[in-house]
Amino acid sequence: MKNKRLEKKFVRTIIIGCFANTIILIAWSFLRITPIFPKIQDFKNQLFAEDIKLSYDTYDNLKIDIDNASKKYDLIINTEDTNGQEIITNTVKYDIPLINKMVKVGNETYLLKIYFDNHTNISRSVFDILIMQGIVVIVILIVTYIYTRQTILKPINILVEEIRNYKFGKKPKKRVLNTEFDLISNEFSNLTDKLDEEKKEQTRIIASISHDIKTPLTSIIGYSDLLKEQKLNVEAKKYNEKIYDKALNIKDILSNFDDYLLNQEKIELQKTSVQIKDIVNELNDDYKIELENNNIDFIVKTKIPNAYISVDILKLKRIFSNMISNSARYLTDGGKIEIDIYNDNNDYKFVISDNGPGVDEKIINKIFDPLFTTDSSRKISGLGLSICKEFIEMHGGKIEAYNNNGLTIEFTIPKSERNVKK
Repeated sequence: MKNKRLEKKFVRTIIIGCFANTIILIAWSFLRITPIFPKIQDFKNQLFAEDIKLSYDTYDNLKIDIDNASKKYDLIINTEDTNGQEIITNTVKYDIPLINKMVKVGNETYLLKIYFDNHTNISRSVFDILIMQGIVVIVILIVTYIYTRQTILKPINILVEEIRNYKFGKKPKKRVLNTEFDLISNEFSNLTDKLDEEKKEQTRIIASISHDIKTPLTSIIGYSDLLKEQKLNVEAKKYNEKIYDKALNIKDILSNFDDYLLNQEKIELQKTSVQIKDIVNELNDDYKIELENNNIDFIVKTKIPNAYISVDILKLKRIFSNMISNSARYLTDGGKIEIDIYNDNNDYKFVISDNGPGVDEKIINKIFDPLFTTDSSRKISGLGLSICKEFIEMHGGKIEAYNNNGLTIEFTIPKSERNVKK
């Protein structure tokens, strides 16, 4: 089906508007202005036949006739001599005289400029036209706004809504092609299909890698654990511990893969209501001793300990685990990790900050992207913060990161009726 183009629509609207305006002007001219001229000519003949002569002996006689005619016909009459100097001057509302006539007084010639002091003059008609044109322009603007709102703004808002919905897993539907916006919407739908295919392929690759590594990795960890019980020399024991630690690191990476794959299945959240103080206590129990053993201060604080929040506890634990391990990885002796939980309008805000080196401003907006990592030694990981972002958005929250004497990550979880204990 041939698509209508916006340019044609606008041109068509302008042409219709100009044509309608021209018709209005022509009609106004025929109805209001054109009938004035025959009447003026008849009046002129009558005026100079009955009230004002074409020649006078004295100027006083002319002035008397001018005064009488002005009162009789409600006229304003100004008089100029041959040098253009006004002899009789009256204030006029409109500066276009409807009658000009030369009159002789003795040997002098005077120009009479005659104005109608009523609504039948051309000046008033011109003024009426300007008012009418203003009204026409306002009407055209209103019609254009309504037209633009229906044909442009409304489809754009629908497209924006489709884009927003796609972020939460709702795919746009294909449309019948009637306008160019339908074409754009269908192109976006095609793009989402392509993105979903690529995402499925990415998920398949990750699942394959995770599966292929797990079996030999389990054996490596098992054999390495058995070697710990054997009598080994110092150097062999040191190497075995390295192997064991690296294997556990790989296992942790595979755990991230599993979390990522699990989240791609869009399993519904298993929400429960929990008090903020319980979250604080559990964070201290899980991380404080371990971090302080590594000379890292760990502080969790809140001013709303008795508030209730509705969350998926397992996913919230994973969020904190990924963020805390991410910060700890880049901290040395004297490092510090601080978590603050507080009210933020309709949300609960969680702020995790450290005093580490931070992240380069050029890439800080990418740290939540899947498979992105600032650690050059980790080529296939970079899923920890991406998983955090996925889990937070599943709760309807938002996440951002910025440098503030270290790296600070903030995320929100919306409040709900279940957040408040009845």
